Amino acid sequence: MKPELRSLFAILKDKGIRLVVDQVLDDVREESRYELRQLFGEDAFYDTLEDVMKDYQQQTRATG
Repeated sequence: MKPELRSLFAILKDKGIRLVVDQVLDDVREESRYELRQLFGEDAFYDTLEDVMKDYQQQTRATG
């Protein structure tokens, strides 16, 4: 995994920003699946942007 990605993740995490991804191609996800999941967490992967928004809205309602 590129050091730039780890650095970006750390910077965002320090600022309380959670990095998530959507529409990751299967071959890309499989290629570095372990490292990406280890860094981002299993729940950071979404099929669509709509799924990201739905989850965000549910989380903000639960904590709001």
